[in-house]
Amino acid sequence: MIVGIEGFEDAGVYKITDEIAIVQTIDFFTPIVDDPYWFGQIAAANALSDIYAMGAVPKTALNMVCFSMKRFGAPVLKEIIRGGVDKIREAGVSLLGGHSVDDEETKYGLSVTGIVHPEKVILNEGALPGDALILTKPLGTGILNTGIKGKILGEDSIRSLVEVMARLNKKASEAMLSVRTHAGTDVTGFGLVGHLKEMIRESIGVEIFRDRIPYFPEAVELAQSGFAPGGLYRNRDFYKVHVISEVQDFFYDIIFDPQTSGGLLFAVAPEDLPEFEKNAARMEVDFRVIGKFLSEPKGKIILREQ
Repeated sequence: MIVGIEGFEDAGVYKITDEIAIVQTIDFFTPIVDDPYWFGQIAAANALSDIYAMGAVPKTALNMVCFSMKRFGAPVLKEIIRGGVDKIREAGVSLLGGHSVDDEETKYGLSVTGIVHPEKVILNEGALPGDALILTKPLGTGILNTGIKGKILGEDSIRSLVEVMARLNKKASEAMLSVRTHAGTDVTGFGLVGHLKEMIRESIGVEIFRDRIPYFPEAVELAQSGFAPGGLYRNRDFYKVHVISEVQDFFYDIIFDPQTSGGLLFAVAPEDLPEFEKNAARMEVDFRVIGKFLSEPKGKIILREQ
């Protein structure tokens, strides 16, 4: 075993040979959008993301479904599965089967197995002072999903949101692997700050810049109107002790917002940043350089105005 349950890593890694290790993960959740097809796509992309974050290539998947046929009917289930299968195919992954349970509360996701060279696994810890911090999807999905539940988010905004959440991190992972990447993860339930804390532990620090962080513009008004998920407040209560902030407005909240199928977050050697930017542009990968890692203060996340 190379990576197990310790270390808050995105997936487990088991060495098979000197050239091959398998990477395994499982992830599933309840519907976050009304359209079952989009829900299937988002849940599948979210599960596959853990494999990409480890620098691995996903190869096989198993469906994990909790569903009440009596309550919702076969057509809804078929659309959920169709969405997942379409995303699995887009990733070039083989679906081997799965398991279903009769459950009043719908849930869907995947167990995914990937492969990676044992010496090329990307862990969430290992960033060096001076490394550039890169994020590949905008923040605010938790806030916007709360707006969907409150039925106040417009159709155009919903469409933009689901397209981002359903986007695979495949190309982002390929761009990440094209240069010297010292650490990486994906941004999900613990929010940007929570996952940054996993990266720095008590070994180094990091500074992030307000004007460089991508976010959904609708999240500002929604958050100011009180449409924020409970997970945002839990993240803020738990992680705020690690944050030194020059900012006390909306951005102080959005860095704690729990993300669904968020982007990759990784540390690139500063000398390799021009090469990464060139490769990412060629691969049509959206990204922002949102900050850099520091030698001091250890264990702290500094949010700067600019």
